[in-house]
Amino acid sequence: MNQSESTRDFYNKYGEKEWERLFRSPQDKLNYILHMDFLDAELGAGITVLDAGCGGGRFSVDFAKRGCHITLLDISDEQIRIAEEKLNEYDLGSYVDKALVGDIGNLDMIEDDTFDVTVCYGAPLSYLYDNYLDGIKELYRVTKPGGQVFISVNNRLGVIRTLIGRNGFDIVDFLARKDYWFVDEVVQTGNLPSHPDVAHPPRHFFEASELMNLFKEIGFKDIKLGSSPCLSAGLSDRVEEIYENKDAWETLVDLEIKSYQKEATLDLGEFLMIKGRK
Repeated sequence: MNQSESTRDFYNKYGEKEWERLFRSPQDKLNYILHMDFLDAELGAGITVLDAGCGGGRFSVDFAKRGCHITLLDISDEQIRIAEEKLNEYDLGSYVDKALVGDIGNLDMIEDDTFDVTVCYGAPLSYLYDNYLDGIKELYRVTKPGGQVFISVNNRLGVIRTLIGRNGFDIVDFLARKDYWFVDEVVQTGNLPSHPDVAHPPRHFFEASELMNLFKEIGFKDIKLGSSPCLSAGLSDRVEEIYENKDAWETLVDLEIKSYQKEATLDLGEFLMIKGRK
């Protein structure tokens, strides 16, 4: 299978797990909070939104609750089915203008300058592997002049930091067999090729400076970056403890919100976020 087929097959089989992913643990909830904070000011009644790589529709539900008109797009027909089902369960199906199955690297089914806001959250661009530049260009093309594009991708150093702190993961074996796990290749190039012990298809992991330069090259303005989560990446057990105390949890969320767009934190989080205006 080629890259697109591998990604489609993976997410067709992944099913409802994608809908559940952002609420499985306190750290996942923190990721969700920061992603929403990054774009929330641009949402509102009547705003047209492309949710590119929408998965099970977790973000689209919140977009619809704010009165946005949504076009769902995903490479997986199963994820599109789930997203439509979830929006209907929340009685928000009327806010869905279209539901499209397609590859972000080729959005020929969508005209230029269509959306007020284009969102590509959850690292769909990382799954384009070596075709991510075409994906960013397509997201730019379908956005209206003056509109904004919001993207999150897998963070190159952040993923290493996350693995170091992951409960139940054999980090000693991982670091001791760095050639087997392509550690140097990921750090140097960002590319993680197909691997027999990695369920996901090949991915590209980004650095903040790399993503910023790509956005500048394409022509984005008012570019801003974020990292999610930035202070607590790789500390999921501690975040679980903090979550049990309401005041402590509120303090952590506040600290993350105050910190996640600071330059010093950008390459530390599990996800790297970027937004820019066309």
